[in-house]
Amino acid sequence: MRGHLRSAFRTNMQVAESLVFVFDNPDPTGGMIGVRYHDLRSHVPMPATNLDRYALESGTRVEMLDPLKRWQLRYDGGADTAFDLVYEAMMPPVFTTETGTAESRQATIRHGHIDQMMRVTGEVRVRGETLAVDFASPRDHSWSPRPESSSGYGYPMSGNFDWGSFGPAGQDLTFFVQTRNDWSDLRKGHVHNGFLIDGGELLRLKAGEGRYSYAPDDWYLTALEYELEDERGRTHRFWGTPKSFFRPGVGVLAVVEWRDAESEVGFGEYNWHGDLYELQRIGRPPS
Repeated sequence: MRGHLRSAFRTNMQVAESLVFVFDNPDPTGGMIGVRYHDLRSHVPMPATNLDRYALESGTRVEMLDPLKRWQLRYDGGADTAFDLVYEAMMPPVFTTETGTAESRQATIRHGHIDQMMRVTGEVRVRGETLAVDFASPRDHSWSPRPESSSGYGYPMSGNFDWGSFGPAGQDLTFFVQTRNDWSDLRKGHVHNGFLIDGGELLRLKAGEGRYSYAPDDWYLTALEYELEDERGRTHRFWGTPKSFFRPGVGVLAVVEWRDAESEVGFGEYNWHGDLYELQRIGRPPS
């Protein structure tokens, strides 16, 4: 089971978009009907306060307890659903200019974007079912003008955010990559940003490549593979199998079970694979 909470602030309009969803459906064709919980609200009044501590009328409350290191997040939603979570930093936040690989020029996401892996603990209640939480998860903070367009950027964009964490509570090893699909072959990914956390040590990536397998008659991934070189020249390989899916439209999110070269098992996610413009052009999944 995987959950997301997103608050997008449009300061020029003094409103926010609030999105909270939880998914655990192993059927990649389940669509929105198969999503466990989904709460999307647009034009929520933006609070007139420092966003280090804020509450939205949608039920989301966030407080920074220790600057850039620790947050408390609470959400009081509908359908007997609520979150009470604490986010603790596994690393300092890093800006995209700090995490670029040899292929950083391939990125289509070039404007303000911060990434940070967190250890998330606490409790969630989803449609009356109470679950304990203790695992790694990324947070990101992005900002920049976003034109009204299908990509949100005003130009063709291919941006995938994939990650996996290993060990108890995901604390032994984490990889996080941002990739762009190859313009001529969506089965290949250019890793243009990324990092590793190895035993608590943050390491940059020098280079990386992704390889993806698509369903024969659909746009979702059935398998992923990454080969990454860290700043010390070491090579890391990870193989992923999607386990549950969230498909609000063309983009797809999936919980992924990962294995490393020693067959250790980890968990994480893949986000937004498949470039919309290329998919529309070829009219079929890559084969």
